[in-house]
Amino acid sequence: TANGIGDVMILPFIMGWTNILPDLKLDARLSVYAPTGEYEKGRLANVGKNYWTFEPGVMISWLSSKLGTEATLYTGVDFNTKNDATDYQSGTSLHMDATVAQHLPLLGGFLGIGANAFYYQQLTGDSGSGARLGDFEGMTCGIGPVISYVRPLGRDTTLLAEIKWLPELDTDKRLEGDYVWVKLGILF
Repeated sequence: TANGIGDVMILPFIMGWTNILPDLKLDARLSVYAPTGEYEKGRLANVGKNYWTFEPGVMISWLSSKLGTEATLYTGVDFNTKNDATDYQSGTSLHMDATVAQHLPLLGGFLGIGANAFYYQQLTGDSGSGARLGDFEGMTCGIGPVISYVRPLGRDTTLLAEIKWLPELDTDKRLEGDYVWVKLGILF
């Protein structure tokens, strides 16, 4: 078991297009995960990875302004650097996250209730002298509930919160477990 604050994600580039069609949004981004979470060599569970990850990704989202129904798909590819503590480099991976939710007015904002599904497939094998057990090329997928809340806090400020539980339904060549994500943000 490990818990704590994981690696920090930085978004140095994001470009979005809104209302391409009614209620349709598209964005392209580059996410960078910095090795800031706690990591200890030899420990089975760590909250940090001890290496950098560069993730170009694309998101398409439809949120009906009339019905409050959302359908969103995000696809990203992770390019990882080497973990110098273990001389281990995780392979490149593809992942997709999809959400279907219904948004309802609540307390001056909107509550979203729905389901989130995910798929992860490692595209290239692990490498380095630390990869003594092979290249792994893991896969996992699952589905679970998601609850979100968005509320304006002022003229130019918005509160965003999300919690989701993602139990894994099928796993190959990876540690298996459930994920709980809690996100909190302020848009200004």
